[in-house]
Amino acid sequence: MSGYHSFSYFYDKLTSNISYKARAEYFDMLIKKHNGTKNLLLDLACGTGSLSEEMSKMGYDVIGVDGSEEMLNAALDKKFESGLNIQYLC
Repeated sequence: MSGYHSFSYFYDKLTSNISYKARAEYFDMLIKKHNGTKNLLLDLACGTGSLSEEMSKMGYDVIGVDGSEEMLNAALDKKFESGLNIQYLC
């Protein structure tokens, strides 16, 4: 068990002021600007998967990686709710 056991429960509430959609759009713009394509995207330290979800909605094949099983469990809950095809690894 990591130190994120309790924190993972509140993480999305603490980051509710962050527009992950806007952040995903910005990253998508940077990828396009540098001639990238919507292929495989690795989201390191993905936390509860908020950015992974938005990037997946934009057409990226997303793999989210995090060192906290608790944070990944929250990400998996979102994945099952949204039905998006995101792979999460610890």
